[in-house]
Amino acid sequence: MKKIINKTFALIVTAALSFSALTACGTYESGPETGNESAPAANAVSTDSTAPSDAASTQAQSTENGVKAINIAISSDPTFTFDAIGDSLMVTNGLLREGLTRYADGKLGDGLAESYEHNDDYTQWTFKLRDSGWSNGEPVTADDWVYAIGAMLDGTAQLSFADFLYEIKNARAIYTGEADVSTLGVTAVDDKTLVFDLEYPVTYFPYLITHPMHFGYDREFSNEVGVENIGTEAEYSISNGPFYIDSWEHDNLLVFKKNEYYWNADNIQYDQVNVYVIPDEATQVNLFLNGELDVVDFSYQRLSAIEGAGYTAQTYNNGRTAYLYYNLTNDYLGNKYIRQAISAAIDRDALVNGVLHVGSPADGFIPVGLAGDGSKSFREIVGPTLDYSYDVDNAKALLQKGIDELGLSDPKDITITILTTNTDEFIAVSGAIQQLLSENLGINVEVETSDSSAVRTRRNAFEYDLYLASWGADWDDATNFLGGYERDSSANPALFINEDFNKAYHDATYSTDLTERVKFLGEAEKILLEEEAITPLYYTGHYYSVSNRVGGVLRRAVVPYLDLYYATVN
Repeated sequence: MKKIINKTFALIVTAALSFSALTACGTYESGPETGNESAPAANAVSTDSTAPSDAASTQAQSTENGVKAINIAISSDPTFTFDAIGDSLMVTNGLLREGLTRYADGKLGDGLAESYEHNDDYTQWTFKLRDSGWSNGEPVTADDWVYAIGAMLDGTAQLSFADFLYEIKNARAIYTGEADVSTLGVTAVDDKTLVFDLEYPVTYFPYLITHPMHFGYDREFSNEVGVENIGTEAEYSISNGPFYIDSWEHDNLLVFKKNEYYWNADNIQYDQVNVYVIPDEATQVNLFLNGELDVVDFSYQRLSAIEGAGYTAQTYNNGRTAYLYYNLTNDYLGNKYIRQAISAAIDRDALVNGVLHVGSPADGFIPVGLAGDGSKSFREIVGPTLDYSYDVDNAKALLQKGIDELGLSDPKDITITILTTNTDEFIAVSGAIQQLLSENLGINVEVETSDSSAVRTRRNAFEYDLYLASWGADWDDATNFLGGYERDSSANPALFINEDFNKAYHDATYSTDLTERVKFLGEAEKILLEEEAITPLYYTGHYYSVSNRVGGVLRRAVVPYLDLYYATVN
């Protein structure tokens, strides 16, 4: 484990940053925490990076003779499990599998459902399926959803975040062993009619089911190859989306080819996607500059190399908020004044403009761009909810109140440690926070970093003081950020409990008036931040560039972050 102490802010500002390309959403282990652990210095593009193996390169290149192909890279070898949780899966799963609905450019588009409707109180949703096929020629049917969701909840298949499914009737009870899977509120009325019965009104259900955990899977194929083998090899993978896995050289190259049985295959404007597995950002950038990749994500330190080569650098909001959360059982951080002092002592503008050079300072927990009432975004409607923005004098006054309540005599009596993963981004950000808190409050601050697995273990065991993390949008609604704080879940490791928050969230949950619902969710967010259960820092963003031979590439704040559905090859 590496300990970082007494960094100067000048060094922090010039620290090398490396953003994990094409990362997952909605987990503490995703985003910056799943980045490259040994990224090279980022002030120049390496000229001796190792490209994919000759055999893989030859295979991918040869297919382009007369075939329209797009070349992209992911940071790690994926496994295409039912729940589809993982950084690389959030990109590649959009090629392989499709839900009942899918995102188009800024709105819901056509998915495997040709139409859907809800009852008066939004507790039942009925979907009519299109005529479409799995890549083995078998038809897509309503039973695919009955099987897949049931298999995750009853333990037949892997499930990472059970609470993502708890809106469905009896889902929680099935997962905890209190009900049989036969009682699940997912019913195949016939092959083309699928009905979801829900525990409470869910006005945003068509957005929720864009997440891969709500996708169907073919029962017969799963039984044939074995659930434990699903998605581990090309022959153990099946697709109901626009592409299927034709070949897979692990840790090197996946070749996706068009699924001729997919309902909209004729409107997919190219034939193939070559997906290289390249953990190192410098290698990805080199291959892009050499014309071997068509899309690349990169950090600020490589901006000049991209632009110098004549490419246009773009940025996109990836629907993620970086923030601190507290171990509320800590002797010092259990005091609300001290938590508020920490928030007021952090210069968010300096983090964004002096360290990250991308993104924007947070003025709430819900990031910019997430849906609100259908006409305006959540942030546009609710406005800022961050009470304790940067104010050193106020920070010192709040700290003194905390010191007085705890019976301490001096800020130096307080020692806290920031725990985070050892990515370049979080090392730089945590070091900057360390400097700001030490200089502005006079408290002792240390930083400890380790790999994501070790950090997660410590977090789950409450072996931390402050934890630097990020949370991303799994679906386009504020509930994905706020819901975990109403219950014991992966999003609430410090077990924040507040009855006013619970009431506001409950009122939002049962409201079917979209304007009223956003108002209640805004109240819940305000309570969460007034209590300083978490301290939002910045809304993250990414640099990326696209080759001149490819058009129609979409980047967005919700899964999939990279969308090639509408892409064209020139």
